[in-house]
Amino acid sequence: MTAAQKNVLIASTATLLPCIAFSQALDLAAVDPTAAGPWSEKARTTLMVPKVANDSITADGTLGLNEYGGFTGVTVTPGANAWILNWPEDRAWDGLKDSSFTFWLAHDDNYLYVGIKTQDDVVNSDDPNGNFWNDDAIEIVTDVLSDGFDNNTDLSKDPVGGHSYVNFQGRFSAWNEKAGAKGSPAWANEVDWKYGSSGDVFGKGAGVAGGWQMEARFHKRMFESPTAGNKLRNGFRMGFNIGLDDDDRKGPGANGNKTRSQDLEIQYFWANRQRYKGFDANYLGTLSAEEKAAQVWRTDPDNHPLVIDGMGRLSHGGTGEIIFGYDENQKSSGKVLFVTSSSASPINSDPALIALLQAKGYSVTVFQAGGPPTELRNAIVGHDVVFISETIGSGTVLEPIGDPVVQKFILRDSNIPVISAEAYMWDNAEWTEHPADYSNEFSFFGNTGRTEDSQPASLKDPVDSLYIRNVAHPIAKGLPAEAKVYSTPYSFNYGKPSADADVIASTLSDGTYPTLFVYDKGDKLVDGSTVPNKRIGLFFGQAASLVANWAPELGFLTEDGKTLLLNTINYAIGQSTTLPKIAIDRSNAGFTITYSGGTLQSADSLNGTYSSETGTSPLTISSPTGPARFYKVKSNQ
Repeated sequence: MTAAQKNVLIASTATLLPCIAFSQALDLAAVDPTAAGPWSEKARTTLMVPKVANDSITADGTLGLNEYGGFTGVTVTPGANAWILNWPEDRAWDGLKDSSFTFWLAHDDNYLYVGIKTQDDVVNSDDPNGNFWNDDAIEIVTDVLSDGFDNNTDLSKDPVGGHSYVNFQGRFSAWNEKAGAKGSPAWANEVDWKYGSSGDVFGKGAGVAGGWQMEARFHKRMFESPTAGNKLRNGFRMGFNIGLDDDDRKGPGANGNKTRSQDLEIQYFWANRQRYKGFDANYLGTLSAEEKAAQVWRTDPDNHPLVIDGMGRLSHGGTGEIIFGYDENQKSSGKVLFVTSSSASPINSDPALIALLQAKGYSVTVFQAGGPPTELRNAIVGHDVVFISETIGSGTVLEPIGDPVVQKFILRDSNIPVISAEAYMWDNAEWTEHPADYSNEFSFFGNTGRTEDSQPASLKDPVDSLYIRNVAHPIAKGLPAEAKVYSTPYSFNYGKPSADADVIASTLSDGTYPTLFVYDKGDKLVDGSTVPNKRIGLFFGQAASLVANWAPELGFLTEDGKTLLLNTINYAIGQSTTLPKIAIDRSNAGFTITYSGGTLQSADSLNGTYSSETGTSPLTISSPTGPARFYKVKSNQ
């Protein structure tokens, strides 16, 4: 593989291979609905949704592509990158012009927007709203809180989000047009929503030359749970899937010629990821707190195997994921060289991390480790920071130096900040103490929760929190002394850096075994050499057989965990970390809240549950009435 092939610029989507152009019919009977493919790869089913100015997108069906904030349209094609339903028996697809589609996503303060452009040689819709799956329509499935359940969203009555169809005209399946009211519990069941040009949901589309195009908008309150307090902004992660139904007027419908058994000719989806069979809300309710924390379903393949099948297209667990772009006043800037094990299809948490960095405002270039050292040295040119993923083999960023030969870090002399989540290269990079032969000795460095006898017993327990050791450091500002950075117990990287390093956080409360540490320019490493620029060991760990024998996911990080990660990148690049600020001015007409550095939240009591406020600073509250209200600013960095 050449350097040009390894060095891939990622724009508004995660890595997506070009679709193969099929010009002939596909043998649908030979398609295996249980097989893995692009639809199950995280890199091809993870997207960043750009934030655009309010009302800059008009859901009028004209699909001005510049409206979508630079989002690169994702094309979904049977036979190339689409998961295909194995029903009806006489399903058919005659090539790109018969059916394929491209979609765009964007959001503003109030709405999530979806734009669709299809190739379709016969455009039709002749069924009532609840049966739009028989017509030319898109399907949308969401897993708003990213629980990954093996459920059926047609039956689960999701309080927010769920499953719906929008036909080519922009009409909505969950809306009863005759009654002018909600018609299906499958969509935002606990939200009092309305359809229409001034309602919470609206779409508009029409047939065009060679197919149809449509735009739909969904008010964010249809996805925002009052209980969870989630808001679709500033890096929020949500399960999302989109599919297409094709009707060629050959079925028993009003406009059909009755030559086929069903109106539906083919149904296919962008995503259908592996999910844990039987893992749903009912099963979760049978588990103890300890069993939930241990995520016991992940280690029970007899009862909860990982599967791909037809039900996955309608489940939370089968969705891809989208990450919402940050508000302009919360964005950072800079160019990140993201070093991973595969640039063609990054794995584990990498696709979501890449999308999060993009959402935050960084430009991200993905580079595959393992080539000649000169490739990596050449790739750093023009970038502001190097981020090394835990997915790499530690040896892929090392090169033989000296006599006798020792494997040394390729970028040891490079004047660029480097952050590494791969603890097993820290020793060869001289970031941590190590045995003389550079063997993996877990009393020096590694990741917590391992079985090896050389790892201290104090590092084998499942943990979700780390201990801030330098509260004044820009990376740690705004975080509590004991910061819960994982939503569920996982593994931390750790090492023993030299005395010159700033220890930001440790795995243990006594400060031993640092898990986040910084060498600033000119600091001495453990071998006495000085660093030409910042070198940072990052806490975000990897699989550990005793506590979590599975790959890391972005969803494991709490808000404090994401703050620590993003603060680290900001510091490496040299950008300041802004602390939240708030001021309240009273007047006879009400009061005005001026804030910065985060999201304004409010609650009924000082220690109550805070939810985010809409609107930007300064926010005026006119003629306030009712009980007291408490306000704070939560950092989004």
